[in-house]
Amino acid sequence: MAQTVLELKNVSKRYPLAPGSSLEAQGRIAAIDNVSLSLAAGQIYGFAGLNGAGKTTSIKAALGLIQPDSGSIELFGAPIDAAAFNQIGFCPEKPVFYETLTASEIIDFSGRLLNVTVDASRKKQILERVGLYDDRHKRVAAFSKGMQQRLGIACAMLHDPALYILDEPASGLDPLGRRLVKDILLELKQAGKTVFFSTHIISDITEICDKIAIIHNGQILYEGAVDEFCPGHKNGEERFIKIIQDYDSKAAAAKCSVR
Repeated sequence: MAQTVLELKNVSKRYPLAPGSSLEAQGRIAAIDNVSLSLAAGQIYGFAGLNGAGKTTSIKAALGLIQPDSGSIELFGAPIDAAAFNQIGFCPEKPVFYETLTASEIIDFSGRLLNVTVDASRKKQILERVGLYDDRHKRVAAFSKGMQQRLGIACAMLHDPALYILDEPASGLDPLGRRLVKDILLELKQAGKTVFFSTHIISDITEICDKIAIIHNGQILYEGAVDEFCPGHKNGEERFIKIIQDYDSKAAAAKCSVR
């Protein structure tokens, strides 16, 4: 049985409502509510949801960047600690770089932050893999959003981690860029790595993932194997939409009954 690499158990996080909000009397609103999911070693796991569904909040909790109000999180079978982060490669949805630095300098800088040696061979390998080696001497200020996204993925790969957590890795990428990222994720799996990524592009999940979870309004509506979610990897988007619409219909009916 494969090791459980990442597990969230009944994790919730609530935030204060903005002053003047029509919901202000309720005090706080849940960004995520009793989120539970489990990722096994060697899997590519797609975390799907609409914008604002709770994907990024869940990822921040898994990385220890925010403290959940309740629930528990384990990385590599143990509570979150500093040692676990050495085995994680993370790329946020919108990576931010010093724009006066070149791509090559960003790799050097990231290597120092990660306390890893990045020699010329490793730098070339990484930048070639994300399609940026020919642009290595360009300043990041001249990069498109997609190029910056690929540079963020390169930085996440530098220390050859066991687990990759990527927040919307296809964000801002054209079709060729998306294909490149999917190929990279498949190669990481073949190398024995584990990948957890969020997206609202269901076809990306059904094409390369082993497992999927759907989050909506901060709640997990579905978790299971992709083959069970959409046999033959067909009509995944239709199934996703139906799950969301069924939830919304039930929620609306519940509100009407209370009134």
